[in-house]
Amino acid sequence: MTLPNSDLTPDNCVFMMIDHQVGLMQFLSSIDPLQLKNNIVGHARTAKAFDIPVIMGTSWPTGPNGPTMPELKAIFPDVDVIDRPFVNFWKDEASRSAVEATGRKKLVISGLATEVCAAFPAISALRDGYEVYVVIDACADFNPMITEVTTQRLAAAGAIVTTWVAVLAELASNTQENGLHIGRLLSDHMGQYYGAMNNFLGIAPNAEEIKTGLGLTGHPPIPAILE
Repeated sequence: MTLPNSDLTPDNCVFMMIDHQVGLMQFLSSIDPLQLKNNIVGHARTAKAFDIPVIMGTSWPTGPNGPTMPELKAIFPDVDVIDRPFVNFWKDEASRSAVEATGRKKLVISGLATEVCAAFPAISALRDGYEVYVVIDACADFNPMITEVTTQRLAAAGAIVTTWVAVLAELASNTQENGLHIGRLLSDHMGQYYGAMNNFLGIAPNAEEIKTGLGLTGHPPIPAILE
């Protein structure tokens, strides 16, 4: 796996969210579907939190692949989803041009399925000199073996294979400045963190201070979904 030239920051990367379509989610069973949805939405909300450019694409949305996840459309109502005829996102001129227009050389890629929709453009972009991060848990495949093989292929090609929480943490960098994003997103999309945070807010002497700092106003302290 290639060593990146620098850390991910909100100013140097673009998120490519490829083919997160409701039809595909029905039969890509390498990961639990609820966990997959949480990972994808948590990853998308990370981009939203740090005001990172997002490019979304679909393939065959009027066929079995289906439309883009409604949760993503709700998070990014102003982002036009690019429908393309090419299997490889990178071969589609409109899709590639949208990436190039950002002027950013670090690509954070996720897609359904990993072996095609994430891997093909990742490898193509690597050939063109981009640094590529593939968010493996915001992707899925027909079975876990495919994900394992694809992960090895991506790493061998020079991609940084990572996870949505690792991307969130790297972008946040400083918990005093960005603890709000870490606390809210992990509480919303990681069940273990949700339980731990609610326990903390129930017993800690500084619970109200933390609750106010994170903007938590629901009951229980952490609502299921936050704006």
